[in-house]
Amino acid sequence: MLDSSYTFYTLQSRMLHLLTSIHHRLGEVRARHVQFPAPSLETAYRVSAVHATLALEGNVLEPLPVAQLVSRPDRTSGPAALEVVNTHSVHELLPDLDPALAHDLRRAHGVLMHGLAIDAGHFRTGPMDVLYGDPIPLRSAPATNLSIQVEELLHLVDSTDAPPVITSCVLHFGLVYLRPFSAGNGRLARLWQRRMLMRQWPVFGFLPIEAFIHRTEPAYYAALEYADRQGDCGGFITYLLERIDEALAELLAMPDPVRTASDRMALFFQQGMVRSFRRKDYLAVFPEISAVTASRDLREAVARGRLLRDGDGRTAIYRRKGQYNEMG
Repeated sequence: MLDSSYTFYTLQSRMLHLLTSIHHRLGEVRARHVQFPAPSLETAYRVSAVHATLALEGNVLEPLPVAQLVSRPDRTSGPAALEVVNTHSVHELLPDLDPALAHDLRRAHGVLMHGLAIDAGHFRTGPMDVLYGDPIPLRSAPATNLSIQVEELLHLVDSTDAPPVITSCVLHFGLVYLRPFSAGNGRLARLWQRRMLMRQWPVFGFLPIEAFIHRTEPAYYAALEYADRQGDCGGFITYLLERIDEALAELLAMPDPVRTASDRMALFFQQGMVRSFRRKDYLAVFPEISAVTASRDLREAVARGRLLRDGDGRTAIYRRKGQYNEMG
């Protein structure tokens, strides 16, 4: 059975305040259509996330070499470069993985540690010392029933009624606590929290929360150690909520990108609009534009072959090319 000591947390007033703030910011992210990165910033966000999560594990590469490796992968330049290439590769793979499946967790680890660990993608089979900077181990993490414990942890966070933002932090701590693999557990825990959050909020697919953790690295490891010693990860959850809130605040402080009609149409499709729709549905997603602008966007999409149109004027029905008309 799952050891509740590493999934238990005390609910704190600070935690609730941060949760409210985060949900408010997530609503603003959606309203301003910044839940997907501007093309010009997508690579920069990825570089920031990859650099920070590896720096937390002692990788010495600076952001510029990381950016070069993200753009032009090179697996022959040594372990530090390989860590970058692998981490970028697993970020690319994330949308295809289910955060509730142990099989997908192992698959992510296999990509993350390819060429770096001989047992990449496999749970460890022996005990492991748990260290948080101090040379004296805090405890020994056994390998007994490890696969069952991981599956139970993933099931717990997938099925609980607790707020997903908080649950993602429990998942992060639980994976660090269990240390299911012989190496790479910290970076995988941060990655898997990202994957869980992405399922509900696309913004977490690119938001570099790891960079905000890296800025306060001593506090990150202190919060992990304290939670481990106390059997209560409430303080660690609060720490992570602070970093998530900071990352969202910085994103929202940036000026809104100037969007073309093509940009708006791409965002509209990313909202998950797969059925046939009318102009009013398009305007509901972009209330800041006029009806005239919406009509112009739709005409342009039809002219470029991105949409098919049935009818005329404001009652016209649109659908993506290749889709059937599903509107009755």
